Amino acid sequence: MRKDSQFRLGYLIPFIYVDDSFYSYLPLIFFHFSYEFKVTPKNELGTGPSSDPVTFNTESADPRVSEQASGKDAIWTQFPFKADAYSECSGKQYIKRTWYRKFVGIQLCNSLRYKIYLSDSLNGKFYNIGDQTGHGEDHCQFVDSFLDGRTGTQMLADQLPSRPGFFRALRQEPVMFGQIGGKSHVTYVGWYECGTPIPGKW
Repeated sequence: MRKDSQFRLGYLIPFIYVDDSFYSYLPLIFFHFSYEFKVTPKNELGTGPSSDPVTFNTESADPRVSEQASGKDAIWTQFPFKADAYSECSGKQYIKRTWYRKFVGIQLCNSLRYKIYLSDSLNGKFYNIGDQTGHGEDHCQFVDSFLDGRTGTQMLADQLPSRPGFFRALRQEPVMFGQIGGKSHVTYVGWYECGTPIPGKW
């Protein structure tokens, strides 16, 4: 629960139901607060026992990526970042802080086609995101899209140069860091179309 009544730019925290096949988002999660969550199953037969509580502590907002200009409440902040070389996009760069304590970096081909990167720090390198089970269709989650997207040229991992990057197998999984492409069996792509225009508006 929120500790005070001061409103701040909110996080979107994924909340995964017991069977892992459905999820929703909790809006108005605030920077630098502590939260406690419980899951209580409920269906037509009644209510089951609640889960053990899980705590989540949000971080302080970095003013370079969270300041809101009056009348220009953009979801994304234009910010130049150091990106891995593999991309089919060369336009403007935007970033956003995420609930999983990473920065998402976007480089535009156009407002609906872009390259998605991840980084551990604002001034660090932004890396490709690999996929262990597909070609990045579910990486649209990183731009807050519920949909699987279209992606660029789809090649097998061994057809791609080996490089360091983040990767995962399924939507909602936390990302890991390691080698992608080459002999890793982890693919990556040059662009994404997620149906979410960037930059967007609140």
